[in-house]
Amino acid sequence: MPPARRTNPFVAAVLSAIVPGAGQWYAGNRRRAKLYLLITVALVLPAIFLYVMIFYVSGIGLALTLSRPFFENPDLLVLLLVANAALLVFRAVAVVDAFLMASGRTFRGSSASTGAVVIGLAFLLFLTALPHGWVGHRNLLLYDLLTHDFNADPGQVTTTTSSDGSSTTAIGDTTTTTHSTSFPDEGRVNVLLMGADSGVGRDSIRTDTMVIVSIDPVTGWTAMFSIPRNLKQIPLPPDHPATDWWGDTCPGCYPQTLFLMYADALARPDLWGTPNSGANAMKETFGYLLGIDIHYYAMVDMVGFITIVDAIGGVDIQVTERVFNAEYMFAPGEEPAVLEIEPGLQHMDGRTALGYARSRAQGNDFDRMSRQRCVLQAIAAQTDPVTVLREFPTLVPVIEENVFTDIPVSAIPDFLELLEKFNPAEVVSVRYMPDAPEFAGTETSYMTGFTTDRFPIPDRDFIAARTAIALSLPPLEAIAALGLQKLEDVCALTP
Repeated sequence: MPPARRTNPFVAAVLSAIVPGAGQWYAGNRRRAKLYLLITVALVLPAIFLYVMIFYVSGIGLALTLSRPFFENPDLLVLLLVANAALLVFRAVAVVDAFLMASGRTFRGSSASTGAVVIGLAFLLFLTALPHGWVGHRNLLLYDLLTHDFNADPGQVTTTTSSDGSSTTAIGDTTTTTHSTSFPDEGRVNVLLMGADSGVGRDSIRTDTMVIVSIDPVTGWTAMFSIPRNLKQIPLPPDHPATDWWGDTCPGCYPQTLFLMYADALARPDLWGTPNSGANAMKETFGYLLGIDIHYYAMVDMVGFITIVDAIGGVDIQVTERVFNAEYMFAPGEEPAVLEIEPGLQHMDGRTALGYARSRAQGNDFDRMSRQRCVLQAIAAQTDPVTVLREFPTLVPVIEENVFTDIPVSAIPDFLELLEKFNPAEVVSVRYMPDAPEFAGTETSYMTGFTTDRFPIPDRDFIAARTAIALSLPPLEAIAALGLQKLEDVCALTP
């Protein structure tokens, strides 16, 4: 039966746009309203239950459990896209049905008013579709992100041999290989983090920041080992095809400044292997230097760093000493500008945070290493998942263009789970540099000496021995045994 009272069709449509079935109830058709409401409740209750469980009961663990199948098989995201489209159709049908039901008695307009009604209803449907478009767009971006090949460097040289025995080299991508499991069966997982500088006006890729992060997946114990960019004669792994890479120039070692190794190794896939010979060289060389296996690497370009920090809304850093550079080049190709950061708690955008981490105007490379550790810690501690989701369309293309890693997509949930065990107040942080503060007033050093042009030469045996101590003890005991400062003391972290 038609409704016994006058009803406004737009009010009915708006009500069903908010809660499918509410407009039908308003229009007087309780039977149809109950059908829509029953379907709505069947869809909403599980979502509310999951929300409560994730945010108030189980925490991130349940969210990762639910999302893990999508990381392992990104094609499953198509099912979410279909479900989102089906939900949109259901809501649109409820809106139109409520409008027609309410207008059956009250709408008797002219053709002009009919056009206005159609336009109004179309606009309401557009508003109804907006959140589904928002979700669908991010669904597609996530699929693109999870299926992107992050390991292939555009600068990778590949060598092919023709049937006549001649060989040619070309620049291009190669096939990415992944590990079968996220973490080793026993012991720690070790990841090499690199910050690269590669833009207009630069000779090639330079890895200005190099930090090895070692994490115990069981306890969450974490150690960070910072490697100076200006080391020379770093030893190469014995019995490796690249041991005599530079021949008599540097038998068994790499003679160049360390930050050039990645680019040099990209040109020698015959020695270091593909799909990313630059990363392979860094992982194997640093692994030998520290006496550990390095399982993964992740490298971000400086331009990408700026955009990522800006996308998350900047970062708060407690500055302990003034940083000033009258002519600092924030990004390759830009004109130099003034960089000035005063002591105290500072909120930094991406350009300022990068300048703070990279500037050598005050102090030297080793002072800069301390600031880099603090910036990494601040970003990890202050990144808000809601902000990341909101800025997802901005972040995805930047990440795809500026981030390189061999961490398989399927391992991402495993690494995210480690966040629950991570304690920033108990990080063993070692800087393998000359004049390390833990050896102040002594002749002990991580270096065997210096080259004729005054570049430090690492003492591999001593570094490996200190690394073993750092990884064999609980964090606070290791910090005490090695005479280190806590990371929170170095960075003056705020609550």
